[in-house]
Amino acid sequence: MTVQKLFGWVIVALFAVITATPAFVLADDRAEESPVAEEIRKVGLFEAMDSGDVEVRFIPKDATEANVLIENKTDKPLTIKFPEAFAGVPVLAQFGGGGGGFGGGGGLGGGGLGGGGGGQGLGGGGGGLGGGGLGGGGGGFGGGGGGGGFFNVAPQKVTKVKVPCVCLEHGKPDPTPRMKYKIVPIETLTKDKNVIEVCKMLGYGEVPQNAAQAAAWNLANGMSWQELAVKNRVELRTIGYAERFFSMQELALASRIAGEAVNRAKDAKTSPGEEPYTTGGLQAGGQ
Repeated sequence: MTVQKLFGWVIVALFAVITATPAFVLADDRAEESPVAEEIRKVGLFEAMDSGDVEVRFIPKDATEANVLIENKTDKPLTIKFPEAFAGVPVLAQFGGGGGGFGGGGGLGGGGLGGGGGGQGLGGGGGGLGGGGLGGGGGGFGGGGGGGGFFNVAPQKVTKVKVPCVCLEHGKPDPTPRMKYKIVPIETLTKDKNVIEVCKMLGYGEVPQNAAQAAAWNLANGMSWQELAVKNRVELRTIGYAERFFSMQELALASRIAGEAVNRAKDAKTSPGEEPYTTGGLQAGGQ
């Protein structure tokens, strides 16, 4: 082999080494820069509140809806599981008094839930939060779904979610954003499983809010369908004008909601949020 040929082979070999080396270096760099992603911890809302991992503010918009602000106090992302049913109560409320009452505008007498003074205690549901949000609801059952109540909160960040609510203490003032409320387990306000099921159905978007409200007052406060039928949302006595709170169609649906809630309560085995919840029952429509 001549010196020229030998020199040529040496040049080719050196070129191959030089061009191959960056690929290995880049591969090593990519390996160092791409560690295995850490699994995000999943935790229930009330568990995270108790441990101090999150700080939560519950701000009622009105009697039908509230904003929940959840601040992740840790340095890692969290996946929060919102409860299927929850309660929103005035901060100054004293539970166990039993004097909630109902009557709203004229006062129909005692009884009711265990709340104290202030605005009405609220019941709501968060099973449809996350993913695509709350289900549609429509005119009947089975229209919900959503994301199962799961949503992510970044480290040291605040996430705001809207939740549907119903009032559970007829006769007390409606909640407003100026009133200081807090979110608590639903059993803190009521242990009535029928009422809890209505809150679940609302949270999954299976039923419209106003019909759910009628069902809730019927089950929680013992208001008859006749009393609900003549309840006014607006009264202008000077001109003789009144606007009913519920339409006949809404009351017919509310009666079905109450019946479905009673049936589901018989089969309920766990506290809200402890076990995946499946919608079912009557088909949509048929108000």
